[in-house]
Amino acid sequence: MIAPHRLRVAAFVALATLLVPAPAYAHAGHCTRPETISTFVVAVLVAAVLVRPWRRSMKSASRTFNRLVIPLVLAAAVTVTACGGKGRTSGARPTTTARLAILQPTANQVTGPDLTLQFRLIGAHVVQPSVGKLRGDEGHIHVSLDNKLISMTYGTTQDLHGLAPGPHTLQAEFVATDHQPFRNHVVAAVLFTVRS
Repeated sequence: MIAPHRLRVAAFVALATLLVPAPAYAHAGHCTRPETISTFVVAVLVAAVLVRPWRRSMKSASRTFNRLVIPLVLAAAVTVTACGGKGRTSGARPTTTARLAILQPTANQVTGPDLTLQFRLIGAHVVQPSVGKLRGDEGHIHVSLDNKLISMTYGTTQDLHGLAPGPHTLQAEFVATDHQPFRNHVVAAVLFTVRS
Protein backbone atom coordinates (compact mmCIF):
# COMPACT_ATOMS: atom_id res chain seq x y z
CA MET A 1 0.00 0.00 0.00
CA ILE A 2 1.24 3.51 -0.83
CA ALA A 3 2.02 5.72 2.15
CA PRO A 4 -0.31 8.76 2.54
CA HIS A 5 2.60 11.24 2.44
CA ARG A 6 3.73 9.83 -0.91
CA LEU A 7 0.22 10.24 -2.28
CA ARG A 8 0.21 13.88 -1.12
CA VAL A 9 3.58 14.50 -2.79
CA ALA A 10 2.42 12.84 -6.01
CA ALA A 11 -0.79 14.90 -5.98
CA PHE A 12 1.21 18.09 -5.39
CA VAL A 13 3.54 17.33 -8.32
CA ALA A 14 0.59 16.50 -10.58
CA LEU A 15 -1.19 19.73 -9.58
CA ALA A 16 1.97 21.80 -10.13
CA THR A 17 2.46 20.18 -13.54
CA LEU A 18 -1.07 21.18 -14.56
CA LEU A 19 -0.89 24.72 -13.17
CA VAL A 20 2.43 25.93 -14.59
CA PRO A 21 2.06 27.53 -18.03
CA ALA A 22 3.02 25.44 -21.07
CA PRO A 23 6.15 23.54 -20.07
CA ALA A 24 8.46 22.33 -22.82
CA TYR A 25 6.86 18.89 -22.99
CA ALA A 26 3.77 20.58 -24.45
CA HIS A 27 5.44 21.48 -27.75
CA ALA A 28 8.46 20.88 -29.92
CA GLY A 29 11.19 23.42 -30.52
CA HIS A 30 12.83 26.17 -28.56
CA CYS A 31 11.22 27.53 -25.40
CA THR A 32 10.08 31.00 -24.54
CA ARG A 33 11.04 32.40 -21.12
CA PRO A 34 7.79 31.29 -19.38
CA GLU A 35 8.12 27.81 -20.91
CA THR A 36 11.72 27.56 -19.70
CA ILE A 37 10.79 28.63 -16.17
CA SER A 38 7.81 26.29 -15.97
CA THR A 39 9.87 23.40 -17.36
CA PHE A 40 12.53 24.02 -14.70
CA VAL A 41 9.90 24.15 -11.92
CA VAL A 42 8.29 20.88 -13.03
CA ALA A 43 11.71 19.22 -13.35
CA VAL A 44 12.75 20.37 -9.85
CA LEU A 45 9.54 18.95 -8.38
CA VAL A 46 9.92 15.62 -10.14
CA ALA A 47 13.62 15.38 -9.25
CA ALA A 48 12.86 16.25 -5.62
CA VAL A 49 10.25 13.50 -5.43
CA LEU A 50 12.76 11.03 -6.86
CA VAL A 51 15.66 12.08 -4.60
CA ARG A 52 13.54 12.89 -1.51
CA PRO A 53 15.85 15.39 0.21
CA TRP A 54 13.54 15.52 3.25
CA ARG A 55 14.43 11.96 4.31
CA ARG A 56 15.81 11.78 7.86
CA SER A 57 18.50 9.25 7.02
CA MET A 58 20.98 11.97 6.03
CA LYS A 59 23.95 11.51 8.36
CA SER A 60 26.45 14.05 7.11
CA ALA A 61 26.54 17.57 5.72
CA SER A 62 27.81 16.29 2.36
CA ARG A 63 24.84 13.93 2.02
CA THR A 64 22.46 16.74 2.93
CA PHE A 65 24.12 19.01 0.37
CA ASN A 66 23.98 16.31 -2.33
CA ARG A 67 20.30 15.63 -1.70
CA LEU A 68 19.52 19.32 -2.06
CA VAL A 69 21.75 19.98 -5.09
CA ILE A 70 20.97 16.85 -7.14
CA PRO A 71 17.33 17.91 -7.88
CA LEU A 72 18.56 21.31 -9.08
CA VAL A 73 21.23 19.78 -11.32
CA LEU A 74 18.77 17.27 -12.77
CA ALA A 75 16.21 20.02 -13.36
CA ALA A 76 18.78 22.20 -15.14
CA ALA A 77 19.80 19.28 -17.37
CA VAL A 78 16.18 18.48 -18.24
CA THR A 79 15.42 22.13 -18.97
CA VAL A 80 18.42 22.61 -21.27
CA THR A 81 17.63 19.37 -23.08
CA ALA A 82 13.90 20.06 -23.43
CA CYS A 83 14.26 23.67 -24.45
CA GLY A 84 17.15 23.16 -26.84
CA GLY A 85 19.30 25.96 -25.48
CA LYS A 86 19.49 29.17 -27.45
CA GLY A 87 17.93 29.18 -30.86
CA ARG A 88 15.28 30.67 -33.03
CA THR A 89 12.01 31.51 -31.39
CA SER A 90 8.74 31.79 -33.25
CA GLY A 91 9.13 35.59 -33.39
CA ALA A 92 12.45 35.25 -35.21
CA ARG A 93 11.08 33.11 -38.04
CA PRO A 94 11.64 34.45 -41.54
CA THR A 95 8.77 35.42 -43.80
CA THR A 96 8.39 34.37 -47.41
CA THR A 97 6.67 35.71 -50.49
CA ALA A 98 6.22 32.17 -51.84
CA ARG A 99 2.85 30.85 -52.93
CA LEU A 100 1.89 27.19 -53.14
CA ALA A 101 -0.88 25.53 -55.14
CA ILE A 102 -1.98 21.90 -55.46
CA LEU A 103 -2.44 21.11 -59.16
CA GLN A 104 -3.25 17.42 -58.78
CA PRO A 105 -5.63 16.21 -57.44
CA THR A 106 -8.09 18.99 -58.15
CA ALA A 107 -10.85 19.98 -55.75
CA ASN A 108 -13.54 17.27 -55.41
CA GLN A 109 -11.77 15.02 -57.93
CA VAL A 110 -12.52 11.29 -57.81
CA THR A 111 -9.28 9.31 -58.12
CA GLY A 112 -8.03 5.76 -57.96
CA PRO A 113 -6.03 4.43 -54.99
CA ASP A 114 -2.74 5.44 -56.67
CA LEU A 115 -2.07 9.00 -57.77
CA THR A 116 0.71 11.50 -58.35
CA LEU A 117 0.45 14.75 -56.42
CA GLN A 118 1.56 17.85 -58.31
CA PHE A 119 2.37 21.20 -56.73
CA ARG A 120 3.18 24.65 -58.10
CA LEU A 121 5.56 26.76 -56.02
CA ILE A 122 5.85 30.41 -57.02
CA GLY A 123 8.45 32.81 -55.66
CA ALA A 124 10.73 30.18 -54.11
CA HIS A 125 12.45 26.93 -54.91
CA VAL A 126 12.64 23.53 -53.24
CA VAL A 127 16.00 22.62 -51.69
CA GLN A 128 17.33 19.90 -49.39
CA PRO A 129 17.22 20.61 -45.62
CA SER A 130 20.24 22.46 -44.30
CA VAL A 131 21.63 24.32 -41.36
CA GLY A 132 22.60 27.92 -41.76
CA LYS A 133 20.80 31.14 -42.43
CA LEU A 134 17.15 30.63 -43.28
CA ARG A 135 15.94 32.22 -46.48
CA GLY A 136 12.38 33.02 -47.47
CA ASP A 137 12.94 31.71 -51.00
CA GLU A 138 14.26 28.26 -50.00
CA GLY A 139 12.52 25.31 -48.38
CA HIS A 140 10.60 22.15 -49.11
CA ILE A 141 7.03 20.86 -48.95
CA HIS A 142 5.42 18.94 -46.07
CA VAL A 143 2.52 16.82 -47.28
CA SER A 144 -0.29 15.77 -44.92
CA LEU A 145 -3.14 13.41 -45.72
CA ASP A 146 -6.16 13.54 -43.41
CA ASN A 147 -4.18 15.66 -40.90
CA LYS A 148 -1.25 13.22 -40.73
CA LEU A 149 2.18 14.16 -42.09
CA ILE A 150 3.01 11.57 -44.75
CA SER A 151 6.07 13.03 -46.47
CA MET A 152 8.58 15.82 -46.79
CA THR A 153 8.86 16.42 -50.50
CA TYR A 154 12.01 17.86 -52.05
CA GLY A 155 10.34 18.40 -55.41
CA THR A 156 6.97 19.39 -56.82
CA THR A 157 5.59 15.88 -57.32
CA GLN A 158 4.86 13.03 -54.92
CA ASP A 159 3.50 9.54 -55.63
CA LEU A 160 0.86 8.10 -53.30
CA HIS A 161 -0.14 4.43 -53.43
CA GLY A 162 -2.88 2.33 -51.89
CA LEU A 163 -5.15 5.10 -50.64
CA ALA A 164 -8.27 3.91 -48.84
CA PRO A 165 -11.59 4.47 -50.57
CA GLY A 166 -13.58 7.49 -49.45
CA PRO A 167 -13.07 11.22 -48.95
CA HIS A 168 -9.63 12.60 -48.09
CA THR A 169 -8.10 15.95 -47.18
CA LEU A 170 -4.72 16.78 -48.69
CA GLN A 171 -2.67 19.61 -47.24
CA ALA A 172 0.71 20.89 -48.41
CA GLU A 173 2.86 23.44 -46.58
CA PHE A 174 6.00 25.15 -47.84
CA VAL A 175 8.41 25.19 -44.89
CA ALA A 176 11.93 26.51 -44.33
CA THR A 177 15.04 24.35 -44.64
CA ASP A 178 14.92 23.62 -40.88
CA HIS A 179 11.49 21.90 -41.30
CA GLN A 180 9.72 24.68 -39.37
CA PRO A 181 7.02 26.91 -40.91
CA PHE A 182 7.68 30.45 -42.04
CA ARG A 183 6.21 33.25 -39.94
CA ASN A 184 3.51 33.63 -42.59
CA HIS A 185 2.42 30.02 -43.17
CA VAL A 186 2.25 28.98 -46.83
CA VAL A 187 -0.43 26.28 -47.01
CA ALA A 188 -2.61 24.79 -49.75
CA ALA A 189 -5.36 22.22 -49.23
CA VAL A 190 -7.79 20.24 -51.33
CA LEU A 191 -10.58 17.70 -50.74
CA PHE A 192 -10.78 14.68 -53.03
CA THR A 193 -12.35 11.21 -53.04
CA VAL A 194 -10.86 7.81 -53.78
CA ARG A 195 -13.40 5.61 -55.55
CA SER A 196 -14.22 2.24 -54.02
